[in-house]
Amino acid sequence: MVVLVRYSEIGLKGGNRSIFEKKLIDNMRSCLVRNKVKFSAIKNLFGRIFIETEERCECLACVFGISSFSPAIDAGQTMDSAKKASEKLIQKLKKKMTFRVSCQRLDKSFPFDSQEFERELGAFVVGKKGSRAKMKGFDFELAAELIQGRIFLFTERIAGQGGLPVGVEGRVIAIIENEKENMENDLLAALLMLKRGCAVIPAIIEKIKMDSLGILEKFGSREKPVLIKKLSELDGLAEKLNAKAVVSGQMLENFKEFKLKTEVLRPLIAYNENEIKKQLKQFRKEVC
Repeated sequence: MVVLVRYSEIGLKGGNRSIFEKKLIDNMRSCLVRNKVKFSAIKNLFGRIFIETEERCECLACVFGISSFSPAIDAGQTMDSAKKASEKLIQKLKKKMTFRVSCQRLDKSFPFDSQEFERELGAFVVGKKGSRAKMKGFDFELAAELIQGRIFLFTERIAGQGGLPVGVEGRVIAIIENEKENMENDLLAALLMLKRGCAVIPAIIEKIKMDSLGILEKFGSREKPVLIKKLSELDGLAEKLNAKAVVSGQMLENFKEFKLKTEVLRPLIAYNENEIKKQLKQFRKEVC
């Protein structure tokens, strides 16, 4: 089995694309090792990243830069081999269920196009299961991606976080206050900067329980927190740690100026309290 990993924004990076892909692969490898997921190799091929593994790699749902991923099987190079391999995947398809076959042909060298593939494999599934094909509102999907001379089949797409790989956009310092409500806002602001590819250094104004920062580690932060006594220390800290900016969890309703030379970013400036709670809850729900 393999896991096919897809990305979106990275594909738009032109000449820097390989740098972004390498960082994403590094972050994926760290995630798999940290979560004790066994794999034999990670390969970058034709707009997809392949993980050779027998596990589902669900922890990848917490790796920024991934749009979606699918546990898949290598179904060979021909329609006959694809039909044979599909028999295992359609075992869960019952006669009363509707289905569709979808195909994305990333490799244009195949002797058939996507629609031809869908029609022929779909007819095979009907013959095997007696189920009815339905293009919209279907109960079951058998999907194929044709990549570098081979056919990969799968039945699900697991959503990723999107964004950019952590570490491609340099370092920022995230203020983390001790007061609960402020801390929640600060943590979400830090997470959003991680999602935009920044390496986030937590700057703790007062001592807090270190497990409060666990959500940042969960989503790929590897920077050690720094304890500060007052905000005026941030300029010197940014220079020392080569950080581009300071990140605050301020909203518009509690906006205040910082007397700093370093750029201050406020990712939550247009958020309200309910939006913050909802998005932070969604991040915490991810199991990885």
